Amino acid sequence: MKMTDTFRNIIIVFLTAVFIFGAVTVCAEGADGGTKAESFRTVGNIVAFGRYEQDNDLTNGPEPIEWIVLDVVDGEKTKALLLSKYGLDAKQYNHLYEPITWEECSMRNWLNDEFLKTAFDEKEQSAILMTEVDNSPEQGYIEWADVVSGNNTQDKVFLLSCAEAKQYLGVTAENKDNIKARVAPTAYAIARGAWLHHRFRTEDGELAGRWWLRSPGRYEYRAAHVIANGSLQNSHVSAAADHYGGGVARPAIWLNLDADIF
Repeated sequence: MKMTDTFRNIIIVFLTAVFIFGAVTVCAEGADGGTKAESFRTVGNIVAFGRYEQDNDLTNGPEPIEWIVLDVVDGEKTKALLLSKYGLDAKQYNHLYEPITWEECSMRNWLNDEFLKTAFDEKEQSAILMTEVDNSPEQGYIEWADVVSGNNTQDKVFLLSCAEAKQYLGVTAENKDNIKARVAPTAYAIARGAWLHHRFRTEDGELAGRWWLRSPGRYEYRAAHVIANGSLQNSHVSAAADHYGGGVARPAIWLNLDADIF
């Protein structure tokens, strides 16, 4: 009888240990990089999704992309609006200096083709919702309202509009000390021509740059962007590192939190 009790106790201890180890492993996977929908459901959270080169060290592979949760909408599908925390790449709004709208610009093509395929695997891409992107005049800056804003588009990846940047980050032309709207370009973006201000810094203390919005600027060959102090401005659509300062792409996506990946 004693041998039977001892054996039973050993089995109980063993099974308990297996259970605890399994639970710890599951928790660790969720914390270390497993995708957990709960963390995406709180506005203001910083979450990781996808990967892109950021430290400019190509030998160690791309780094996880950090996103700010700007909005969460419950409906037929629960979805979250994410904005990249950092300026991920130095890009022109359009590769030619010409009148252009978001619908036709090279930035949009790059975001929904090369960037999408580079930053996200197939399962991640399937969780990104195709979005009806509003390009109506109401999405732009009221003083530039007479500039052609173009048609609405269907995009998986896009840039914020003037109205969205104001709604979520308080971006206006008048607020010239908006630390919430400042962005730091990654080391990779800087190496590719992103401009940095020598004084203005982000909430994390990093030097800030300029990031593009999808809305038109004052004229048809200009586009809106947020400058280093966090206020609204506009620049030539083909602006690069040697031409009015190198702006960065700060992508936005709507993510389906009911997708299988979660």
